[in-house]
Amino acid sequence: MLVLCVLALSAQAPARGQRGSVLQSWILTAVSPVVRFFAGASRAVSGAGDSAAQTWTARAENERLRLQLEKRDEELLRLRAEVRQLRGEQTMKASAPFLPVVVGTAPVLLIERRAGVQSALVGIGSAAGIGGGSPLAVPEGLVGRVVTSGKNMSRAQLILDASAAAGARIARTGELGIVRGDGRGGLTLNHIPTTSRVRRGDLVESAGIDGIYPRGIPIGRVASVEPGGNLFLDIRVVPTAPFSRLTDVLVLAPFPVRDPAEGASAVR
Repeated sequence: MLVLCVLALSAQAPARGQRGSVLQSWILTAVSPVVRFFAGASRAVSGAGDSAAQTWTARAENERLRLQLEKRDEELLRLRAEVRQLRGEQTMKASAPFLPVVVGTAPVLLIERRAGVQSALVGIGSAAGIGGGSPLAVPEGLVGRVVTSGKNMSRAQLILDASAAAGARIARTGELGIVRGDGRGGLTLNHIPTTSRVRRGDLVESAGIDGIYPRGIPIGRVASVEPGGNLFLDIRVVPTAPFSRLTDVLVLAPFPVRDPAEGASAVR
């Protein structure tokens, strides 16, 4: 009863310097720690939720930026490759006036070297009017010839192939011979007699006598001259074309070049 009376009186007695009763002041004082605890817990949970949301958003943004960066890197690589290709084509076309009847340029897609075989796949074919027998060259010299042609791709025999041969001429002396590939990256010049005045460093060029390659295209330079058998010299030739870094080639018209009027009359 005494407690009840005290509570009743405190509920009616005004708090000193404040609005409300003494009982309300006591209640607020008693529940204040509990309220503070729950408020702190609520702020902690809210802060953790906001932090998790921010972390998730940051991760998503990082992933988006990473994908954009990868895409831009791929685009940059593609553009650089196109620039290199255009520069190569411009270099090839700049040398076209010095080579006979250039039909176009073609990228070298693959080079095969095995057991004496030296061949290449080039990115041009019958869709561009290229057929078997079309000679291939670079500004530095002769490369080989197309042997089989598909629609957009052709297989070429390099002059380094063990079964490849070309009519050749020593530019300084005018002597004629035959250049053959050794299948290992070198060339030999055959049928030059021991009485020849050929010497190391002489330029060897195509002679235009084989019905395949036009005349006057550099093939290589004499690397060594030694006595051979059957009254002929043993001559080693280093090719002038950079076969170790072959990326593009010039496609020449088949030799001998046919007169278009002659071809039209043959069709009729």
